[in-house]
Amino acid sequence: ALSLTSSFASIDANAKQAKIGKRVRIFSPLLSDSSSLLHSIRGGGDKRNIQEISTGDEIKVNSDYNSSSSSAVSKKMYNKQASNWVRTEPRCLSDFTGRPVVFGMLSKEIQRLSDACVLDVGCGEGYCARKVISMGASKVIGSDVSREMIKSALATAQGDERLKFYSAPCCDLLKGLDDQCEYLGIGDRGAEECVDIAMAVFLFNYLTTAEMGDAMNQIYTALKPGGVFVFSVPHPSMIYCHDSDAIFHLDSKGRGYFSSRNEKIFGQISTVDGAKLNIMSVHKTLNDYIKAINKAGFQILDIQEAGVTEEHLETNRDFFESVQDRPLHLIFKLRKPSE
Repeated sequence: ALSLTSSFASIDANAKQAKIGKRVRIFSPLLSDSSSLLHSIRGGGDKRNIQEISTGDEIKVNSDYNSSSSSAVSKKMYNKQASNWVRTEPRCLSDFTGRPVVFGMLSKEIQRLSDACVLDVGCGEGYCARKVISMGASKVIGSDVSREMIKSALATAQGDERLKFYSAPCCDLLKGLDDQCEYLGIGDRGAEECVDIAMAVFLFNYLTTAEMGDAMNQIYTALKPGGVFVFSVPHPSMIYCHDSDAIFHLDSKGRGYFSSRNEKIFGQISTVDGAKLNIMSVHKTLNDYIKAINKAGFQILDIQEAGVTEEHLETNRDFFESVQDRPLHLIFKLRKPSE
């Protein structure tokens, strides 16, 4: 309980410590107006640029995006709101409910290796990559389809040589690793079997089942034998969570669990400071994930359902209450068989 409480407290503490100097320079390149310093330190960039979309706006977004590929939608969505995702402390719902489970699954693997190299596919602005470095990884290689997210990741990394970021769609993951091998420090080995651990945190919900299968195959190739792959996705049952008052919801009213496979469903997830972040879920069933895992050749080590805990409610009931007692996320821990 102490760590969760301190995470909430540190949001305001960090802001109070960051009135001038170096901390301002960290965030100011990501802002359209430096007067938004307080909000940027709390993790969100210029709050005036955050899309507070109404029901009517959601319909318009769906109409604009439904005919586009999932990769194109992801790129456009995150290029537009990249600075809104930047944070150095837990801020959005899944930072408290989903990502800690991912980190827990990775921790033992990182500690087991003296110089773990981690591949972060769909790294976004680098929040998870930075966390994994703090857990003891020697290097994290992050890729993302959004160039604006990569710019934010590089800016927030402040030149830390342990963090390497480049922009590429996950369908070109191996090509990107090969093309960037010198910068990434993987030498002449190239992309094949170049990393010890891989993670994909809320990536596959932006891909179709075919795209997900292709990405898993490429991640499998990039992993060394015996390497571990951890990924998280929205729980498939979230298709039934369409209450617009909930801090995590999808515009999925009337959608069916099986009949909506591979449909792009838009929604929002809220932050502790009141912002609303736009998200997308290309719906999949549990069986879709299991089939893709088996086809790629991974062994399943663990599957966990994550959601709001009693600790969350004790710390900030007002924030978490609207999604309590719901399975919000699925987290998988897989292994590439040793040769």
